[in-house]
Amino acid sequence: MMGVPFLQNSHSEGSGAAIAQFLTFLFVWEALYQIASRAIKLAISRYPDQIVPTETTQSTGQASKTLAQRGPSYAISFLHSAYVTKRGFRHLLALWNASNTDKLMIPGRTVVSRVRLDHLEVATTNMLFVSYLVYDLVHITTQYPKLGGLDTVAHHVLFAICSFINGTYGIMAFPFGWLIVGEMSTIFLNLRWFMLKTGRQGSAALKVINSLFASTFIMTRIGIYTCGVVQLFGHSINEVRRLPDLSGVPVPFLVATCGCILLGWILNLIWGFKIAKMMMMGEAKAKNR
Repeated sequence: MMGVPFLQNSHSEGSGAAIAQFLTFLFVWEALYQIASRAIKLAISRYPDQIVPTETTQSTGQASKTLAQRGPSYAISFLHSAYVTKRGFRHLLALWNASNTDKLMIPGRTVVSRVRLDHLEVATTNMLFVSYLVYDLVHITTQYPKLGGLDTVAHHVLFAICSFINGTYGIMAFPFGWLIVGEMSTIFLNLRWFMLKTGRQGSAALKVINSLFASTFIMTRIGIYTCGVVQLFGHSINEVRRLPDLSGVPVPFLVATCGCILLGWILNLIWGFKIAKMMMMGEAKAKNR
């Protein structure tokens, strides 16, 4: 990218090691998908009534087919979201007291410091994230539109590009932390999908999962995200403007990354408003019963 080796700052040993790591993670996600696919099909064949109770769904056969086809993708999404959320909170804690510049840019190779090691940890999580996006994008396109529409494709492509840019120039480590913890809500979104597809719409467990999804979405994708946007474009704006000179990132690439962050924030606000509205409507219905 513009004279800098691809993913140069994503691994302590440079570009080649980073690309090998990315391909390894890509292989692991696909391998986990194949394992999940076989496990779900085996479970459905052995315990069909327990997985999709006949009294809770009108078409047990269709429900089982949906689980077998799309269930593996949601299972891997669950694993991905749980793991990167844990790492994301760890990155936030690690870089919390770093300077604004150190929050945004990896120290040079000649610098041996805790901050550089923390940035490399973030880079590993970034490789996990972008390899997952690429893996998932393949399945979305091959099963289109069952796993997502054009909005999902656009989301994956844009954030994959941003991850490759940031991994190449070693920038936006702290913002990546407060972005990736938003995956916490995806954990419960995936559980919700499995509950609905197995005919458990009226269960108490689903109500709990719905509440956890809404609360974690508001906490991470609106609360933490908004604080991050204020920190990045308010308290750290001077350091952001200096990134092209300090890191070598081309201005259009930096603008694209910052633009995606802002678009993601706006989209989360819109989704959050819809979720809050649905929750209030659900409470109103419950009171009228």
